[in-house]
Amino acid sequence: MNKIRLDNKTFYYQVFYKNNKNMYLRIQGNDHLTITCNRRVTASQIEDFIQKNSDRILKHAEAMKTKQSLYSEVQMELFGKTFQILYSIKEPKDSYQVFDEYIEICFHKDDFDRSYLERVYGELMLEKVSTLMVELKPQIKAFFNVDNIVFKSQLMKSRFGSCIPQQRIIKLNSLLARFDERYLRMILIHELIHLKVFDHQEEFYLYMDELLPNYKQLKKELVQISRKYVI
Repeated sequence: MNKIRLDNKTFYYQVFYKNNKNMYLRIQGNDHLTITCNRRVTASQIEDFIQKNSDRILKHAEAMKTKQSLYSEVQMELFGKTFQILYSIKEPKDSYQVFDEYIEICFHKDDFDRSYLERVYGELMLEKVSTLMVELKPQIKAFFNVDNIVFKSQLMKSRFGSCIPQQRIIKLNSLLARFDERYLRMILIHELIHLKVFDHQEEFYLYMDELLPNYKQLKKELVQISRKYVI
């Protein structure tokens, strides 16, 4: 991993060589950079390129100071409520149970596993989706066939959900498990409509207005609250 100093702050950067005509820079976290460029580009040219983008990099690093990690060893944000994490050594390991004020997770605290914690978020979100589908079915069955849909969970950086209409698969961002369930409900309706209307054309928004008149406001709120996390 290479290092460079920008305004008395150290940044680490990694270079990926491809057959690019231009050079590209991606900022990750608050101190990691990724450079993609042609193999003919020299090390000094790469550092010059980073220096030219220093204002952008430093502004991003400053903004990241206000963001918080997706994971905490002491608590979980679940559908808008804060639960304390209680670690247990019960069997089976990597199991969990949700109580009124805390979530019991069966692995040692020294073995804190972010990927497992994300799986917990995903599984709890899919449980909530099952409940929401029961509630939504009377409302939406007049518009769509809601049978034989496969729901999947995945942590995504740039989208809240996706739909594969031909396979009747809907993927939902497990990030949604951290927020009030009304946002999950909104994204769920959004993706259900995509089973019938593939693009964001006029017909799509006619369905959204019918099923969720306050969609635009909810989407705006969701974008704002999701920005507090580092993904």
